[in-house]
Amino acid sequence: MEKSQLWVKTIPVGKLGNGEAEAAQMANGRTVAIFYWDGNYYATDNQCPHMGFPLVRGSVKNGVLSCDWHGRAFDLATGGCFHSQCDDLQVYPVKVDEGYVWVRYDEDRPARKQANLRLLWEGLLADDRWTMSKALALLLDGGVEEQEVVDLVLGHMGRHIASSHGPEGGEDVSRLVNGIHVGRRYSGEDRLIALTNAARSAAGEAHERNDILPMPPPYEWRQIADWVKEFSRDRQGHRIERCLYTAHSQGDSEKIIPLLFDCAVEPYFMGFPQNLISLSYLAELVNEFGWKNSSELVFWLGASLVGQGRSEPERFRRDAIEHMAKIDFEALESQAVSRESIFGETELVDALIGVDIVASIDAVTHAIQSGAGLDRVVTTLVMVAADRMARAPTAVDAGWENLTMELNVAASIRKALKYGGLSVALKGLFHVAFQVFSDRWINIPRRNLEQSLQTLDPPAKTEEAAVAEILRSVNTLDVDSVGPQVLGYLQAGYSGMRLLHDLGGVILRDDSGQDVLPTLRTVFDEWENCTSVNADLGADHPSRFQLIIGLARYATDIRSNTEDTSAAYAATRFAQGKTTVDIFE
Repeated sequence: MEKSQLWVKTIPVGKLGNGEAEAAQMANGRTVAIFYWDGNYYATDNQCPHMGFPLVRGSVKNGVLSCDWHGRAFDLATGGCFHSQCDDLQVYPVKVDEGYVWVRYDEDRPARKQANLRLLWEGLLADDRWTMSKALALLLDGGVEEQEVVDLVLGHMGRHIASSHGPEGGEDVSRLVNGIHVGRRYSGEDRLIALTNAARSAAGEAHERNDILPMPPPYEWRQIADWVKEFSRDRQGHRIERCLYTAHSQGDSEKIIPLLFDCAVEPYFMGFPQNLISLSYLAELVNEFGWKNSSELVFWLGASLVGQGRSEPERFRRDAIEHMAKIDFEALESQAVSRESIFGETELVDALIGVDIVASIDAVTHAIQSGAGLDRVVTTLVMVAADRMARAPTAVDAGWENLTMELNVAASIRKALKYGGLSVALKGLFHVAFQVFSDRWINIPRRNLEQSLQTLDPPAKTEEAAVAEILRSVNTLDVDSVGPQVLGYLQAGYSGMRLLHDLGGVILRDDSGQDVLPTLRTVFDEWENCTSVNADLGADHPSRFQLIIGLARYATDIRSNTEDTSAAYAATRFAQGKTTVDIFE
């Protein structure tokens, strides 16, 4: 007989009275509930598919098994559930032989993929964390590919955001994308927490909408692009969605993301850094998961972002818009090649953190013209933000929302280059410069990024003990100690990626983790750049340690110290076949 189907000897015949039950352990750690009813034996999973309560504690009447916790009822013979909010119960063949009840148990339990995907959809619709965690745990345990899970989440998210959100939906997309990417770096409960955070970003009601139809023929891409740019200038986002859909239906899908980027980096969007970040994540979704389930999200959110309302600019923003509009970007694009030249990083940083927005814009222009290269300038912008996070005073408002925006929008320029092109990325640099200028109220003393950091001892004599000490500071909200500890750890030559991975696990497990996810992802990516051999991407940069120091201080200072692991822990054990009583014990 195949290994997957084994007859397991369980209880002696006659041990159970009518309606009684007993649990029997299977070889893979799961338990089966054996019932005796009306002269026959039955075998089911002992785990209620709703919340995992042991069904041997349930009751049987007229062949109907009822769970004693929430009252879910099942046909004892077939496992069918009489409630729409619950999956069917797994049942197993039984036989009586040699005075015992035998159960034919499938060791390789069917994945029940479609049922679990439906369960995930129900959790999304109800915004129920437990249901989403349970469904994701079952899907992961069943070996379902990430693509299928994300396709479902994306399809729901597109309709949810399109029927209830405006540009603010970009923050949900950020959590979705970063939950997916960060989750890939972890396993077990940590991965499940990251994926559940990703799913939660898509959760909520999804109302019906009128079908979008393409514009009547004739079709011409150039006309569509001109319309979109005009509607973006005139703040008429509601007119853009149909234009994007028309281009998609005519086979010009690959031109849509660059067009949206082109609109988002226009001077009049100075002060809207979230546009660049959100479009970067939309581009990643399309690139990784395709247009089929991303399209509604891209059309609606893209149109909302580049067509959103804008108030009349105040003085400094007006000056920035007017000065940026004078730049010859065609000429600048031809100069945006890294050349053998001395890059004045200190001069650029001094201008960025100064109080003259025109000088800031000129300094960025000069850096490109001098041969610094786009990647090198982006690295400086990333390091400026990281350094400011690493040294932000926390006695008063540290300005974490602003500082992390600086870091994330600076890093997004690398994606803008990949998905939007060089012209888009160059224009994006000036939007980052304006963000830094806008945050001038944050009182952080100037520091030369090219100078070495203060030399400190590690917090412990071994790498493992040092990591433990840093995580203790995070968990006890000791923001004053965690920065110097991380610096000493990194200067000792200990693994930055090991610390970042363990720190990320602590971040994920706190209720504040969903807010930190985008910055955690950015630091992961930029730290990998810093450990490469490419100096333009930050390799051996004197301030590279500030990336992890800034993240650790940020995560510590906003930490709620409320663990967000119960649903993931329970869902993981649920997928392994543990009942609620087992989990509680």
